[in-house]
Amino acid sequence: MALKTFVKVSSVNNLSDARYCAGMEVNQIGFSLEEGNESYISPEKFSELTEWLSGVEYVGEFENYSTDKIKEALQNYDVSFVQVIDAQQVKELSNDFSALILTTTAKELIDIDKNLPIEYLLVSGNGNEWTEEELDIIHHFKDTYQILLSSGVDENNIEELLQKTGAAGIALQGGNELRPGYKDYDELADILESLEMDDLDVS
Repeated sequence: MALKTFVKVSSVNNLSDARYCAGMEVNQIGFSLEEGNESYISPEKFSELTEWLSGVEYVGEFENYSTDKIKEALQNYDVSFVQVIDAQQVKELSNDFSALILTTTAKELIDIDKNLPIEYLLVSGNGNEWTEEELDIIHHFKDTYQILLSSGVDENNIEELLQKTGAAGIALQGGNELRPGYKDYDELADILESLEMDDLDVS
């Protein structure tokens, strides 16, 4: 069954998460391609994981790499999107990669360039719960960028948050396996299952 909204799952680092998310028909699965990151996926492991998957787009996620190092790393991965945290890097990468994602906060969103060449904008709040001011800021930008809410989301508030902000979807986090092949899906499953559409749901 399809999901009611666009969903990206970030920092996936194991087959359990990857297969579960693909099976739940999320739109994008993100992998950290930075060596030294706790969720880092080597080119070999990336190939091992993705050969089991279908029907989902892959995102290469970067936080600290320079632009040149990002370009170098991406030569070893077959990803559809590139995600960074620096608006300047978006501009530097845009000539080589057309499908870019930028992460930011609602507070920083106020000063962001309205003409960045990005496909999606991942926006987080400054706490575990969204303030009305943050929601208003996101709503103001809903027609400028496709925004994904990347914090403060649970199975009980998703629909209200999407309605208030006009966001295009949500971005969730993957997690480590408790042991190889065994994963606690409680939080992730609660959210994804709340978004499942029945076959007769035409909304």
